[in-house]
Amino acid sequence: MRNEIKCQGCGMVITSVMDAVKINLDRRGGRAAYMCPRCAQRKDSYYTENNARHGVVKVNKFTFSFELETSASDEKARIELYANKFLPTHDCTVDVEYKSPIYRGLNAPSKQAVTIGKLIESGSLAIDSTCGTHIHVGEENMINPETMDYIRRFYNSIFTPLCDAMAADSESTMKVFGRDFGRWAGMVDMNTSAMNHSNFVNMEHSYTIEYRICKFRDAKQFQNMLKLCKEFTSIIINNFVMHFNDEVTDTKRYPTIREYRLHKAQVTGNKLAKAFKKAAASA
Repeated sequence: MRNEIKCQGCGMVITSVMDAVKINLDRRGGRAAYMCPRCAQRKDSYYTENNARHGVVKVNKFTFSFELETSASDEKARIELYANKFLPTHDCTVDVEYKSPIYRGLNAPSKQAVTIGKLIESGSLAIDSTCGTHIHVGEENMINPETMDYIRRFYNSIFTPLCDAMAADSESTMKVFGRDFGRWAGMVDMNTSAMNHSNFVNMEHSYTIEYRICKFRDAKQFQNMLKLCKEFTSIIINNFVMHFNDEVTDTKRYPTIREYRLHKAQVTGNKLAKAFKKAAASA
C-alpha cells in the first residue's frame, strides 16, 4: 500500500495526483511536495492569523513572526512556503502576503530567511517597491495587553528619538531595514497617535510589537533585522516595562509617578536610537 499523498497547504489527502500540483523541492527531484488545486490559488482573509507554532519554549521566551508581502510568487514558491507552514493571505496593496508561523527563538526564522532568499534568487518569488516585511516580536512573560498599554501611554517619548535618528540617516535606514519611511511605515513625533496602524512601529496588537519599517532584501540583511528588532524589544522591556510600577523614592526629582515613567521612557528612547546607530555603523 503506497503512502498517502497530502496537500502541503490544507493537509487534504490527494486522491488523484493528476489533479494536483507537484513540485520537486530539490534539483535532483528526490524531495517532492504536492498541492491541491484550491491551495494553488488560495488567499485567506487579510485578518486571518497564522497560529502555527515552531520550536520549544526558550528561557527568555521571545517569539518572532513576520508578514512577507510579495509582488509575485509561482507554484514552487507557494508550495515551498506551505511546506514551511506559511499562510497566504489577501492584501489589496500587494499580490500575496505570506504570514509565517510563530517562532520561539531566532534559529527557525533565520533559516527561513535562507529559503526565501533562494526563492528570490531563482525567480520564484518577487518583492518589489510596494512590499514590506513586517516583523512581530513578543515575549511570553513581558509583552501582553497590560504592558502594551504601558508602552502606548508613553509611545511618543519611546519611539520619537529612534525615528529622528533614522530620519537623519536615510542611507543607513535603507541598509539596515531595507527601505525608508513611507505610506505604510510612517514617521512619528511627539504628536502622533500611538494607535495609527501605519506608524513605523505599530502598537495595535496585544502580544507583539510590530516593526513595519522592515523589508526583506536578502537573507543576511533579514537575519540582522530580526536580531535588531529583538534588541529593540529587550531595551523596551528592560528599561521601561520592568520599571513602570517601581516605587519612586526620589520625590524631589520625580514629584509624581508619571514624571518618573516619562524619564524611563526617555531613557528607553535614547537607547533605541543608540542601538540603531550601532547597527547602522556595521551595516
